[in-house]
Amino acid sequence: MEIQFSIPLTVNRTANAASGTSNSPPAASGRSAGAAAARGGTHRFALETRTRHTRRSSTRARTGCSTCKKRHVKCDEVKPSCLNCMKWRGYCDGYSESSDGRPSRVETPARSTPPIKANSSAKLIHTKKAPLILEEPAINTICFTNSEQRAYFDEWSSLSVHFLSGGLGQSRLWTTTMPQLTLQEPTLRYAAMAVGALRKAALDVESGASSATGDLMDNKHSLNAIYYYCEALRMQSKAKVTKESLRTAMLSSLLFICFEAQRGNIPAALKHVTHGFSMLNELAACTQKAPDLVRIAPAPPALVQEILDCYRPLELQSRSFMGSYKKFFFPPKQQPPQPAPHDSSAPPAPSPAGPPALSPQSQPGSPWQSAPPAQQPPAGLPSPQSQGSPRSQAERQTPPRGPPQRPPGIAPFTKHSPYFRPKQTNIRKLEEMPPVFKALGEAHGYWALVQRSMVQYIPLLTATTARLALTHVVSLEELEVKLSSLKHQPGIAKFIDESRYWVNRWSEAFDPLLQAAANNRHVNMDPYLQAINLRIEFLILSVYTTMTRFSPLEAALALTPQYHEINVIAETLISHRPNCGFAMDSGWTWPVFVSSFGCRDPAVREESIRILTQYPIRNALRDSRVFKAIAIKNREVEDMVAREGGNPEQQWLLLRRRELVFEDLGSSILFRSSQKNLETGNWELIEETAACSVGPDDQLDWYQQPISGSLSILSGVC
Repeated sequence: MEIQFSIPLTVNRTANAASGTSNSPPAASGRSAGAAAARGGTHRFALETRTRHTRRSSTRARTGCSTCKKRHVKCDEVKPSCLNCMKWRGYCDGYSESSDGRPSRVETPARSTPPIKANSSAKLIHTKKAPLILEEPAINTICFTNSEQRAYFDEWSSLSVHFLSGGLGQSRLWTTTMPQLTLQEPTLRYAAMAVGALRKAALDVESGASSATGDLMDNKHSLNAIYYYCEALRMQSKAKVTKESLRTAMLSSLLFICFEAQRGNIPAALKHVTHGFSMLNELAACTQKAPDLVRIAPAPPALVQEILDCYRPLELQSRSFMGSYKKFFFPPKQQPPQPAPHDSSAPPAPSPAGPPALSPQSQPGSPWQSAPPAQQPPAGLPSPQSQGSPRSQAERQTPPRGPPQRPPGIAPFTKHSPYFRPKQTNIRKLEEMPPVFKALGEAHGYWALVQRSMVQYIPLLTATTARLALTHVVSLEELEVKLSSLKHQPGIAKFIDESRYWVNRWSEAFDPLLQAAANNRHVNMDPYLQAINLRIEFLILSVYTTMTRFSPLEAALALTPQYHEINVIAETLISHRPNCGFAMDSGWTWPVFVSSFGCRDPAVREESIRILTQYPIRNALRDSRVFKAIAIKNREVEDMVAREGGNPEQQWLLLRRRELVFEDLGSSILFRSSQKNLETGNWELIEETAACSVGPDDQLDWYQQPISGSLSILSGVC
């Protein structure tokens, strides 16, 4: 230990030199002091009697990463990222500059200090070691093995933030939550890279770099997408049933749906949708697995609300596949084997969706079990209802003995569930609807109640239509009697009266708000778009409640202005939203298709086909290209009936036999229509089927098959 200090010396150099002629040690000391003064007056004294304090030697390495040092755990020192950190939180903060094995402090002996020039005004200088600047390591070295993976993830992030929400409101789950969590969780990250690689492959097809009908091996992005998707499925299936793995299950299900829907594999997407429904039902029913499932965020109710908002469009669209759901998930006990007529020409079913993510056994016979759904029907799943359907507490807690009567759906979340906090609102009853709405939020709230009051009649409509057995009708006279009798049934008549009353009352309260937004749209366009979005939902519901299929021609002709307005509003909404060809929302494909199918004005129907052609998009399970091809097929039927069907009333009776069915979980389409037998001159019901794959000419490859017993998704709509 040394102490350095400086003192000014007033001794005359000449006197010191004169007295320095002696060779005695004191003289030598004087010369040494004079020399020291000449060097600047710096003196060093060593404290020989003070014990030097040294740090106890330790074998602990100081070359670990910054994160392990902060956590005071042993680092495995794997470069460039510590594996302990990667397993702990998915990324590593990297290594500091002093962790390269070199000593951070170099001590030099005092004697090696070079002489310092004397200065009478010298002061003590305290030197400090420069602070260590920790630079953030490159993200490529932490989460991605190469720049291509990072490019795929960036493509996914752009797709998620700007396009997947779709519609008019940006979902926080897609814009904020998903991009952050996919960077942290390996399973989510691989699934996100799969979606990004699939998007890259689609961009190559659009730019002409690769062919849409070419070999899959020719497009490396498609191969990488499948690889990352399979890797995400593998990681999800290998994960142990822990709180951390269950945290990822609900979000990975959405990513798997996004991947399969983007590539058009609707059967696989529906299987992932069903698994997502079962997880949400665990939360709604407060089962024994719910406490583990809910540990997915610091604020579970907020994240559950975001996930519910993303699943509601999927639940709405999945109703188009109700018949396929029943056959797949709830097969009859004894079903005679029937050869599929489309096996010879239709392509084979796409690859399965892979093992369901994390299937713990929560209830006996529930979809959590690992056996395939076709072999083990879920008996413990709550009966699927809409969000607003009434459901008693006993029904949620006691599993039914028999299989559900309808396909899986989302059980209603109520205030009784501790994992979901409904929004506080004063809108509770339709009877409290004001004469005029004050804001769009109030209109939204009461519109949700109107929809909820109508949803409860869906089972009645489906069962009543099925009892008519219209596919077995031979004569046109019998057909007209059955179609006309449906509206006179008490349950159907009550549905029509109540629905039209509340729909019209809501419209009267909403019209002033819509007019004000229209007058102010040149200043602020967003409120106007929100208002016309509600308007198009009202128009579609007006068509539903009219039940034109069971109404005379005059009722169908009276809806022509509504169909035309649907086209105008839909094109306005589609043109004002960002569109990359894919979104995870409901979109406006279905309203435009209903206009192309049900309107009696050929010009309006052609306008609908033009909109479907000009704005191609896939909204989750619905592809506008497929519905456009169906609309073209319907146009051919309309033209044939117009030529051979006789007077307008007879033509309308023949067109009321049209039915549309999605079979095999959406992999095939059935279209029923009336066709004139050239030999007998009679009109007969025929059934045509096509694989759900649009050809280069934007049409489907139809071929005739025997009449099946599948129910139409257009029951009473058109």
